[in-house]
Amino acid sequence: MYDITDPANTGLKNTVSVGFDVETIFPYNDKLFIGSASAMYIYDISDPKKPALQGTVSHIRACDPVVTDGSYAYVTLRSNNAGCGGTQNVLNIYDISGGKILNPVLTGTTALPQPYGLSIYGNTLYVCCGEAGLAVVDVTDRKKPVVTDAITLGKNYTDVIAFDNTLFAYVQGGIALFDISDSQNPVFISEIKNNL
Repeated sequence: MYDITDPANTGLKNTVSVGFDVETIFPYNDKLFIGSASAMYIYDISDPKKPALQGTVSHIRACDPVVTDGSYAYVTLRSNNAGCGGTQNVLNIYDISGGKILNPVLTGTTALPQPYGLSIYGNTLYVCCGEAGLAVVDVTDRKKPVVTDAITLGKNYTDVIAFDNTLFAYVQGGIALFDISDSQNPVFISEIKNNL
């Protein structure tokens, strides 16, 4: 943890070990969701200088991005990766409401082709599935996630952020932007090319 109150004079305040193979860190209100190759960890960061472990969900070894809407955590497990191993390609949804944050409860799961990064926007989850495209998943019923669309545009999707009616999808060669005013029907706007 670094104090960035004064950006010109940042300083290390504390270090907390969260294990090996950490892939994602997702902050939400006073919680920090950490996805590793073997588990999802939930930390209380109401005191930002002293994160405290609140809950853990262990799973088979796999790459493990995670996001949350505050009541549910969404985790993708991906196989066929030398760094992560694993045999499953799925989206898992965990109920973390109320006291369940101490022991998250699996409420829904669905198979997806090679899922990478993901983002939640209202009742719609966007999951990057590499060359298979961007999966649009209706999670209105957290126990029965439904893939309603897959957007390809000839791109390889690896990560995504939904913000203010815009979806920013990291694709091979740049960033694809989508209008998500209607969250279940993303409309391609443009692409920012990466010339590196």
